[in-house]
Amino acid sequence: MGLAEKRLAQEIQNDKLPTFESEIKDIAGYDIKVDIDWNTFTAYDTYPLSRLDIVFSDLKGFLKKICVDDMGKEALKEKMSAIKLTNIENADDIAMEFNGDVFDLKVKLVGDSFSAYSDSQLASYVEGQL
Repeated sequence: MGLAEKRLAQEIQNDKLPTFESEIKDIAGYDIKVDIDWNTFTAYDTYPLSRLDIVFSDLKGFLKKICVDDMGKEALKEKMSAIKLTNIENADDIAMEFNGDVFDLKVKLVGDSFSAYSDSQLASYVEGQL
């Protein structure tokens, strides 16, 4: 990890992540911790970090789809307390699953291709778990 990656990661941790957590709290009606495996996002260059905004947008979108009413908010609150984000190298390894009450999301933001789930795919999976 070079200086550019360190600076961008720090900016995201200090500015974007707290804003994102506040926005998802407003949508869901409760605190959802966001745990980012920073080592997987800073091991390459700044590109994976710059794509986190896209993942944040998809996560907000899926939460809006589930939390359209109190029933959805309550069901989500009972199932999910945190979201864990990990950047992986191989597109075949992208995955989403619940580990206890943690929604574990593996995305591929490194390299010349981008592989992640859309808000509809995320919503469909999570709704099936509620």
